[in-house]
Amino acid sequence: MLRSGGSGSGIRKAVLDADMIVFATPLYYYGMSAQLKIVVDRFCAYNSSITRKHMKLALLTVAWNSDNWTFDALESHYRTLVRYLDLQEQGMVLGRGCGTPSMTKHSQYPEMAYKLGNRL
Repeated sequence: MLRSGGSGSGIRKAVLDADMIVFATPLYYYGMSAQLKIVVDRFCAYNSSITRKHMKLALLTVAWNSDNWTFDALESHYRTLVRYLDLQEQGMVLGRGCGTPSMTKHSQYPEMAYKLGNRL
């Protein structure tokens, strides 16, 4: 499991040793968390190594807002990374209206995330 906050070389090794990356983030101002953004920004130093691997990528995210446009900016960023890094997109779970752990637990999204993981 890759956690942000480690050394840059530790993140690089973890990413390049993996077959798949799962972005798991709450939605903050219509984008990924700052912690995940730092990890993604570090990809720049080894983009070509990631591209050569044709890794899999999935997105798990939640937001308080439940409007149908809530995840538009994050989805666009995610899809751009898939294209740019030649990743194999595996799916997204976009948890609208999940402002608290209790709201999330009682929604359809945990089951959707389970099914996504199970089919991988």
